[in-house]
Amino acid sequence: MATLLSRMTDVYDFVISLLTDVITMIVANPLVFLPVLMALFGGIVMYVIGLVRRLGIRGISSSGGRRRRRRG
Repeated sequence: MATLLSRMTDVYDFVISLLTDVITMIVANPLVFLPVLMALFGGIVMYVIGLVRRLGIRGISSSGGRRRRRRG
């Protein structure tokens, strides 16, 4: 059991170090950082739009127009 726990700790440390290296590479390189930042921002915006639609807030619907128009 102790060996299994030791191996799991080694794998966890490896994954964390790999993730740290990837984040450092993204932040250090402006050609990679800008598209990643734009993708994160776009994802956040799309999530908020989906949340607003799920909550049913009026005026956000994509159908546009009015439901009832006067005849005149």
